[in-house]
Amino acid sequence: MKTNELVLADMAEKASEIIKKLKRYEVNTLIPNNEQRIEFDGISFDYSRQLIDKELLTSFTKLDQIKNLKKRVRNLFSGKEKALHTLFRRGVGTINENTDISKQIEKQSLMVQELCEKLEKGEKTGWKNDRFENVIFLGLGGSMIPQKFVHKALKNKYQTSRLKFGFFSNPDGLDLYEHLMSCKAGTTFFVIQSKSLETPELFFLFDYAKKWLHDHGCGKGDVFSHFSVVTSNSQIAKAKGFISDHIFEIPKKLGGRFSIWSAMGLSLALMAGKENFDSFRLGARNMDKHFHDAKILENMPIIMALISIWNKTFLSFPTQLVVNYSALLDNLVPYLQQLEMESLGKSINKDGIRVSHPTSSIIWGGSGFDAQHAYFQLLHQGTDIVPTTFFEVLEDEPETNNLSVSSYTKENIRAQADALAVGSPLNGFDGNRPSSIISIQGVSPYNLGALMALMEHKVFVQSIFWNLNCFDQPGVELGKQLLSSKTSNVSEEI
Repeated sequence: MKTNELVLADMAEKASEIIKKLKRYEVNTLIPNNEQRIEFDGISFDYSRQLIDKELLTSFTKLDQIKNLKKRVRNLFSGKEKALHTLFRRGVGTINENTDISKQIEKQSLMVQELCEKLEKGEKTGWKNDRFENVIFLGLGGSMIPQKFVHKALKNKYQTSRLKFGFFSNPDGLDLYEHLMSCKAGTTFFVIQSKSLETPELFFLFDYAKKWLHDHGCGKGDVFSHFSVVTSNSQIAKAKGFISDHIFEIPKKLGGRFSIWSAMGLSLALMAGKENFDSFRLGARNMDKHFHDAKILENMPIIMALISIWNKTFLSFPTQLVVNYSALLDNLVPYLQQLEMESLGKSINKDGIRVSHPTSSIIWGGSGFDAQHAYFQLLHQGTDIVPTTFFEVLEDEPETNNLSVSSYTKENIRAQADALAVGSPLNGFDGNRPSSIISIQGVSPYNLGALMALMEHKVFVQSIFWNLNCFDQPGVELGKQLLSSKTSNVSEEI
């Protein structure tokens, strides 16, 4: 047998032994410690409660997929992986400054800055020549989910804009209708965000917004002074009537769920200003550097990915729970669901061959405090083992009764993680339920950028191991094609 096959066979045997122990309810194999922990730039990852050790992680490094990992990482940063999101952060190994894509990035950045300044200062106006007071973003999927996550996380402490913001995706328009009741048509600006600009659901919202403006006195010739669009399909944008300097064109090779670093991050640039948007991308750039430079066993995205691979492919745990313990991260789960499941939810590999092993986990979860009083019972004593990731934000809080909220949350998370790991066999708690803790030293543009880049790179490493293209979504595209064939008459109307 080849070395790769021997290593895989040995790892599979070890996984089988672990599964047997779990079925026999043998406890106390998980012992929390301070050795299985990685820290980088305001983020720490504690994986001491996972069913994996240094020996198993070292076994991963002997596999061909991981041996060639660093080359693939270099390709990612040079744009050779058919993905351009890291180039917008201008990190290590980025393409030459004089290339067309670099010029496009620079031009786009200046356009974003100019629009933000004009909207903020009231220099850009609608048909009534009144300064805009509300900006509403319309989009779906990767053009909207990361933006909602970032906006929710940063608006309380980092909003510098006088403007009010709204984000809407559902084509029934009910939420949009309710929001518009508090807006004036003459002072409302819309941003359409869609990579393809061919999604029918989006155009229902687009038509609703145009009709609302028209019903409130805006003439057809003035409607597009109230709209901007971010897309890779500038031809359709122009054909639809968008004003040229309101069209922000992103590269076609920039994946939607990886696009917030570009003009798709307009909501952040507008809400928090250029300095904070730059800090957001700087945090991601420094995480890029860590991913590029750090040794495999000291590399946070790589270790996180290997643990996920171990839990899914070797131990056959079907789902992964994500629980956050800060209201600032309430939109984290939808973001990770799309990032991971759309990127890795595939059964056909890059060679066109059906995979012989499980790939993406099913991601689910939400607020940890609610979860503890809802489904944590299943985690502790249910028949399924669910690997869990706890996200905590470490911040100084005003102390109440000598115990700050932050301190309480920190201790609470570790009590839950320890209970899952160690259990209490005499009381029917089996233990051996794996979990990790990701700690962030405050939610800032910089730290949030680093966190999102961390999760992107984790997904990339998993895709390399499973030989998947994490930058496409053929299943999603098939659904769009079938919908288009069934609603051709509707599509012509919109």
